[in-house]
Amino acid sequence: MRAAVIGAGLAGAAAARTLAQAGFQPVLFDKGRGPGGRLSTRRAETPQGEARIDHGAQFVTAETAEFQALIDEAAAAGAVQEWRARLVSIDRAGGLQPLRPKARWVGVPGMSALVGTALNGLDVRFRARALRLSGEPGAWHVHFEEGAEEGPFQRVALTVPPEQLIDILARTDADFSGLIEEARTVQIGPCWTVMAVLDAPFDPGFDGAQMLGGAIRWMARMNARPGWQGPECWVLQGATGWSQAFLEADPETIMRALCEEAFVRLGMPQPVWAGAHRWRYALVQQAAVTPYALHPSGTLGVGGDWRLGPRAELAWRSGLALGAALGGVAPSAQGQAG
Repeated sequence: MRAAVIGAGLAGAAAARTLAQAGFQPVLFDKGRGPGGRLSTRRAETPQGEARIDHGAQFVTAETAEFQALIDEAAAAGAVQEWRARLVSIDRAGGLQPLRPKARWVGVPGMSALVGTALNGLDVRFRARALRLSGEPGAWHVHFEEGAEEGPFQRVALTVPPEQLIDILARTDADFSGLIEEARTVQIGPCWTVMAVLDAPFDPGFDGAQMLGGAIRWMARMNARPGWQGPECWVLQGATGWSQAFLEADPETIMRALCEEAFVRLGMPQPVWAGAHRWRYALVQQAAVTPYALHPSGTLGVGGDWRLGPRAELAWRSGLALGAALGGVAPSAQGQAG
């Protein structure tokens, strides 16, 4: 019994693990070059040397035993450490308040290490962009951008953002109207991220800050993270509304705008190297509420953080529930057929 999992982020890894426990042989396909998704770590050559920059999710937290078990597994492997940093909230007037203490975990040497732990031991195929499915329930085939085809698969789990999900299902000759209609109700906001390397240390009195009232929503010093090796580097992440307003702007405009705001508000020097990345699907604003949805045949299902909300742990929970439902394990009562 083979299962295809489209998307090799936390949700896909959780679904694949659960399917394997149910006796399936899962194969994960992902369009990326390596593990991570929004927990990616970017490697960049700069005038100050090589930098490995967490330009997506900055840390993860655990509120359930299931996700804490993954963190414990990753910690035992040296892939995550607790981030004991100076974290604050800064209002528009410059007022500063410490963030509520809680265990925040970061990947070592980058956030992608957590996803790598989740995928350990699984059959993962990167650089494999799924375009559509063919076949029939219980005998699905996956077609890829380069013309390749894999199958048959008795189960298929799709753990990609709703826009990509709709595109794949709309190209497939089967009735997925329920899943497509539900996916269209989900709203996910974008986020422009700027990576800035400085030629000297910069310490504004914090290591990470939630910024209120401006273009920057979050900024953090990479050098304050466990396992960091590299030049002075800061990550600046745009607020959702601002990122939406400048969604189609060129990277140079984004880098200039966010770096100038960091200078005006906090005195951050101009960088000697900068890069920008647009996360088109960054922050879940309106979720689908249930952890997964199934095709009426029970052989195909969908999941991801967009099902529950904007946290890495919710992606993991969705994947576990989806894998259990597809694998024949007693599904969560919150699941649904679509």
